[in-house]
Amino acid sequence: MNLAEFETVLLEILRHNQRLADAGAPVTSFLIPMAWGDPGLGKTTIVEAVAATLGWQVIQADLATRDPAELGGMPWVENGRAIRCRPDWLPDSGQGILFLDELPQAGVANMNIGATLVREHRIGEHFLPRGWMVVCAGNFQHNRAGTSAMPSHLRNRLLHLTVEADANAWAQWASRKGLDPMLIAYNRFRAAEYHHRFCATSNAYPTPRSWEMGSQVLGLDLPEALRRECLDGTVGEAAGADFAGFRQVCQSLPDVQAIIADPTTAPIPSDAMTLYALIGALAYNARPGNFAAIITYLDRLPEQEFAVAGVLDATARDETLRLTTAYTRWAAAHGELLSAS
Repeated sequence: MNLAEFETVLLEILRHNQRLADAGAPVTSFLIPMAWGDPGLGKTTIVEAVAATLGWQVIQADLATRDPAELGGMPWVENGRAIRCRPDWLPDSGQGILFLDELPQAGVANMNIGATLVREHRIGEHFLPRGWMVVCAGNFQHNRAGTSAMPSHLRNRLLHLTVEADANAWAQWASRKGLDPMLIAYNRFRAAEYHHRFCATSNAYPTPRSWEMGSQVLGLDLPEALRRECLDGTVGEAAGADFAGFRQVCQSLPDVQAIIADPTTAPIPSDAMTLYALIGALAYNARPGNFAAIITYLDRLPEQEFAVAGVLDATARDETLRLTTAYTRWAAAHGELLSAS
């Protein structure tokens, strides 16, 4: 599943668990999702987004870097009895997600402790509050990210979800975040080649996470040569060089404001690279007052998949565009394409 689908599934699982909790069901009946995927996909970002949607807190329990004794609660003597202190990272009130990120990177001893947390929502004698849910994530062993084989009893307690990169879903998220529009357009254009290319031996390689960092790099006040070098250090030299060529094309784009002023006769680029860049620029410049003109232009495109991408990115960046008459009419006429994207 892609990131958008993971967000949908995770939200429903947590709501399902909350209904069980409200009905008094035991925590052992809760579904515990485990998201698997390459480094840099943005799994953590989705968990944080879902928590924000629910109005919950997020606590990341880093099982990989803690000593087992610390993780299980430091021993203490009270009234002649050995007890364990409540771990400082274990919440004692409120509602939220206890996120066991990078779970497979933890040692086996720590994963065994995590198994009790997953199954029974407790560490030793210390329980999670009723309003807290457990979510797990991690990388595959072939990613060479320092992972260990997960014990079979822990694996059997989890709902395993494989998350994959999807440039179109990422583009809509990036539009909402306000990332560089040409970088978004490029990721749509080069989705198969350079949106996500994991490399276990390279310092820098393109992933959804590194492209997000790349958007920040593009905003640095640096000479172009240094900015380019920094981008190479974020997404890798091959992706950086390819994106540099794409940006050169962007500099010779048709005037976006001229297209908005005369959408019925403005020229339409014939090559895909220029068209992707132009669609990105139109989506970035879309406003409620000019959206009708932009849609008029998009309706003239011979391949309406480009139009769908432009409308989706524009409305992700500015949700008020969905309230315009132009969008309502467009969505009614293109519902099949919209639902397929």
